[in-house]
This record gives sequence, C-alpha cells and structure tokens, in this order.
Amino acid sequence: MFAYKLLKNHAGILLCGDYDTLKSLQEVVHEVNEKSVLIRDKEGSFLGLAYDARKACEGQRQVLKPPAHMSEIGVRYGVEILWPVLLVQCRMLRTSLAYFDSSKRQQAIAYALEDVIEGAIDEVFGSDAKVIQERWYRIDPSHPWPEEKLSSRGAQFCMWTGAQRRANFAGLLASFDPMYSFAYQHMLENGEVGLVAPEDLDALDNVEWQDPNW
Repeated sequence: MFAYKLLKNHAGILLCGDYDTLKSLQEVVHEVNEKSVLIRDKEGSFLGLAYDARKACEGQRQVLKPPAHMSEIGVRYGVEILWPVLLVQCRMLRTSLAYFDSSKRQQAIAYALEDVIEGAIDEVFGSDAKVIQERWYRIDPSHPWPEEKLSSRGAQFCMWTGAQRRANFAGLLASFDPMYSFAYQHMLENGEVGLVAPEDLDALDNVEWQDPNW
C-alpha cells in the first residue's frame, strides 16, 4: 500500500510503500512503458518513475523504520518526487492503460497511486485542491505536449519559493494544455491568477532545474 509524506516548500511528496508495493510499481511502469503506444520516448520521464521505485526498494533513497511501539508495520521505503513530475507520470500511466488489454494488477497500481496523490493534494492545497485535481486529470498524454513541456514547467516550479508553488501550481498545471498559448490571454481576462506567460515558459526549455529545496 502506498502512503506519502509532504516535502518541504510544497515541492512534492515522499512516495512511500513497503518493498512489495514499490516493486510492483516498478514492474508495472516497465510493462506499460513497453506496451504503450502513447509513450514515444521509452527512456524518458515516465520510465523515471520505475527508476525511482527501484532505488527506493534498494534502500538508496529514504528508509522509514517503524516506530518502536508498532514494529509490526515493518520497514517502508520512500522516494522524493516533485509535484509536476509525479502528476504527469501518473497521467501517462492511467491514459496508457486505456490503449491495451491491461491487467487488474496494473489497474490496481494506477488507482492506488492516484488515491495517494489525491490525498496529498487535498492536504497541501486546501481550497485550490479541486481545481488542481481537475487540471491534473485534464492532462492528456495522448498528445506529446505534456511530456515535451515537462522540462520547462519543472524548471519554473523549481525556481519558485514554497509560497509561490502553493499559490501558482494550479496556473502551472493549466500550461500542460496544448492550447495554453492561445487560451492564456482569455484566462487572464477572466480573472485567472497564478498563470505563467507562455513566452516565459518557452524561455525555460532545456534549462537545468534548480535545487527544489525539498
């Protein structure tokens, strides 16, 4: 079963699980990566989720020992993942499963991952949680835009302070829509806040991400 801990500065979550859960996540991501017609770069950002799960299983990220009074919980493992990366990866997983004959195990991992992300969004973003979840689920990896633009969006996210991430993340998620450059001005006129100008995001293509201070 997955669990989470919040990272500092609203950077993302520490995705936690026992060995078997994280091992299953790693295996499912590899299976989907191989079968999915949507994932064009087979060594890209989606496969990074399997890498993170493997490193966690190997104890190379965070090892969470059970409290002394509840040793039956057992050892769990965790890996830090930034919000924009995790949300895009999860949408790539969910959308890909609709394009081949997926197994119950693959679906179960996808639902479990979505569930833990929804819980973390609710805790972190409060009144903005609903719009963030709506924009997250509108990310459509059947179009190459979300994966192609993750680099610039991640760079912008890492540049922000914790307060800016909390205030502007919903606006950043809006930019994963392929029509964002056309919709941006209209959204501003409708009173949307926290948006980043398309040209500012374009300027961050291939820019190295700063330390997110998580």
